[in-house]
Amino acid sequence: MIFVSLFMKQLIMLLPLLLFLHGCGEDPAGPNASMGSVNITIKHVFGDKDFALGTSHSLPNGESVSCSMLRYYLSNFRFERADGTMYTVPQDASYVLIDMSIPESLNFSFPTIPAGTYTAVHFLVGVDSLRSTMGLDKRMGVLDVGAAAQDMYWSWNQGYIHFKLEGSYTSPNGSGDMRYHIGGFGGYSTKTINCVRSVKVDLSGKPCSITSNQSTAVHIGADVQKIFTGKQAISVAINNSVMFAPFATTVADNYATMFSYLVKD
Repeated sequence: MIFVSLFMKQLIMLLPLLLFLHGCGEDPAGPNASMGSVNITIKHVFGDKDFALGTSHSLPNGESVSCSMLRYYLSNFRFERADGTMYTVPQDASYVLIDMSIPESLNFSFPTIPAGTYTAVHFLVGVDSLRSTMGLDKRMGVLDVGAAAQDMYWSWNQGYIHFKLEGSYTSPNGSGDMRYHIGGFGGYSTKTINCVRSVKVDLSGKPCSITSNQSTAVHIGADVQKIFTGKQAISVAINNSVMFAPFATTVADNYATMFSYLVKD
């Protein structure tokens, strides 16, 4: 009975990821499909201004923030065609750690995308429950908790820190340090908060055309201001430190709104 109960808990925990991976049609690409590559560039802004670490950025509520660190995971990329079918990037190759202090991390490529026209790209912000509960030998590269992920991981039950923002804030009533460490995938052995969020970036303004043996560039904007003003406005003075607590889900709802398509001529 204990085994069955644990199995059912794990099955329930994995259902959102399974629905995410299979929700919009089967992948029609066969083994002989023509392949191209896509290069994605993440461009960070703060409202209508460029975003930079160590620079003061004003919020609509009269507060301002200066960030010294911004890191977050993107994963489980899927490319949607006009007919709603999807190409899913092989999961082992679909984890990216964005780090504003490492410029090369803002550009990443997927080398084997079936040729065609794509009208949206889907991904997760964070590390999904399935990968979070795999053995350490299945979590290498940017997920290696002894190397690249050593400052982006808590424990087996809490999992990875999906999103990390640190710095300082100033408000009309004072100033102080700011620290947002947002994580949780639902829990391994006991239920926890879940701050993994799914994102769809609409490319229909200028569909992404992948051609055989060619590389196509896609530019995605990431508006850091939306962390504080997205789905729900946040006062940094009131919520200057957010860790593994229920309010982290509010921050997660906000960072899910920060991405958009930057159409390039």
